[in-house]
Amino acid sequence: MKAVTAIALFIALIISGCGSKTGVQTSAQKAYIYFTGNTNNIVVSIDKGESFSVKAGQTNQYSVKPGKHLLEVTRDGVLIIQREIYVGDSIAKEIEIN
Repeated sequence: MKAVTAIALFIALIISGCGSKTGVQTSAQKAYIYFTGNTNNIVVSIDKGESFSVKAGQTNQYSVKPGKHLLEVTRDGVLIIQREIYVGDSIAKEIEIN
């Protein structure tokens, strides 16, 4: 009787170990910023990172991680905007330059 119980237990363990595991696959989180207004001669820095020039318009979006960022905009070496922004996942935030 012990042998039958041991075999049944062994088979139950083997069967319970089999199966498929599925998970939910999500895309990488991204957010976007874009600039409107007079973007001539401006340079942008996000979170004190490398500076870059931008083009105006909603079609010229720049990818950032979702969350809070320090945005600095300079024109001809003069700081014209320094503000903390928050951008949500899959959201495009407009930054107006005067």
